[in-house]
Amino acid sequence: MIRLSRTIPINCFDVEATVAVGRQRPEFLAVAQLAADLKRPISSRDVLRELLGPRPEVLGRRVIERCIALGLLNSTDSRNSEAELSEAGALALEHGEVLVPEEGVWRFYLVDDPLVPNKLLHAERLESDSVKKERDAAKNARNRGDRLIRSEHPPEILSSCCGDLPSKSAHHGQLFQLTELAKSGTSGPKGSLRLDLTWDRDSDAMLNLSGTLPSDSQVRNPRSVDVNIELPEVFDDLDYQTVWTNLVSLSTDTPLEELDEWFSTAGEAVIPLAFDAMSENEHKGFRRNVAVPRSKWKQLGAFDATNLENTLIVPASDTDAQVWLEWLHWNSINDYVTPHQIEELGKDQLARFPYHKPRPLSPSALLAQALTTRNERSFFLLATSDLGLWS
Repeated sequence: MIRLSRTIPINCFDVEATVAVGRQRPEFLAVAQLAADLKRPISSRDVLRELLGPRPEVLGRRVIERCIALGLLNSTDSRNSEAELSEAGALALEHGEVLVPEEGVWRFYLVDDPLVPNKLLHAERLESDSVKKERDAAKNARNRGDRLIRSEHPPEILSSCCGDLPSKSAHHGQLFQLTELAKSGTSGPKGSLRLDLTWDRDSDAMLNLSGTLPSDSQVRNPRSVDVNIELPEVFDDLDYQTVWTNLVSLSTDTPLEELDEWFSTAGEAVIPLAFDAMSENEHKGFRRNVAVPRSKWKQLGAFDATNLENTLIVPASDTDAQVWLEWLHWNSINDYVTPHQIEELGKDQLARFPYHKPRPLSPSALLAQALTTRNERSFFLLATSDLGLWS
C-alpha cells in the first residue's frame, strides 16, 4: 500500500459576508422533493394540491417564491409562477438541509493545495460581542499609537469562492455557501492540517484531511477536522502502478522501465534485488520495507518521506536466483536428513521462485559443503551419512 503525507498551511480571513448555512427546514425540502418527483416545473396549484391542501392560490405562489429565494428552485417564467428544481436544490435534498442566508462577520478557513478541490474548508460566524470587543481594542490601540494589522482586501482565493456551489464544512459536515463578501477585512490566525494519501492496488486512492483549525480569542476552541475529501481530476490520469514505480525508482535507483516490466510480469508490485543487497531476514521472507525520501510531483505536490512496507522482492537476475536458492536450501536443513529429504526441501524452496529457473543443490553437493563448513547444520548431514543412511 502507498501512504503519502504532507502538512498544508491553513489561513483565516475575517470579513463581513453573507453565508447561506444548511438548516433543517423540512417544509421547504418538501417543495424541492415535489419538483424532483414530478421532474418538471411546478406551479402554485401543484404545491396546494400535493402539500398544502385547499388554500388560496397566492399562498402556493409565495411558497414557490420563497423556495426560489432560497435557491432550491429556478424560475421558469418572468412572474415566478412556475419553477423547477435547481442544482442547489438537488444538493439540499441529498444532504437534507436548506441553505438559509445569514449576514454577519465570518471567519473563513482557506487552503491552497492542488489535491484539495474545496479551497474554502469552513466558515465560522463570529459572535457580535466578540467582534465589538476586538474593534474597541483596536480603537484604543490606535489612540495609543500601537501598531495594528491594517484592514485589507479579501485574498483572491476567498473572492473566487463567492457564488460557488454549496460545499460541506470540513469541520462538522454542514452545508454552506458564500454568497456575498465585503471589500475589506482582516487576516486571522494561521495553522496547518495533515493531508494523507493512501492507495491500495485493489482499490481507489483516498485523500484524508485531519488536524485542528487555527483558533484565537475570537474562536477559542479549536475545530477538529477528520474528513475524506473528493479526489481531484488529476487522479483520472494516474494509476497505482505509475505512482508506485516512481516511488521505488526514487528509493532504489532501479530504472522505471525495469520496474514496469516486473509489475506487468508478476501482476503485482515487486522489487528486483541482487542477493548481496539483501539482509538475512529479506532472504528468508522475500519482503522489504522500502524507505522513500521526500518526493515532489508536478501534479500532486511534495510529500514527506515515507515507507513502502512489506513489499515483495525477487531476484534481479538468474544468477541471484541461483545463489538465493542455494542459501535457502542449505538454511532449511534443521534436523537429521537423508538424500530424499534433502531433495524434498529443495523442491519446497524452488517453489518460491516463480519467475526464475534456479536448480536446487544435489544431496552430494550439500554433503560436500557440510564437509567444508563444519557447523551444527553440517552435523545433520554428516551424522546420517556416517551411519550409512545415504547408501
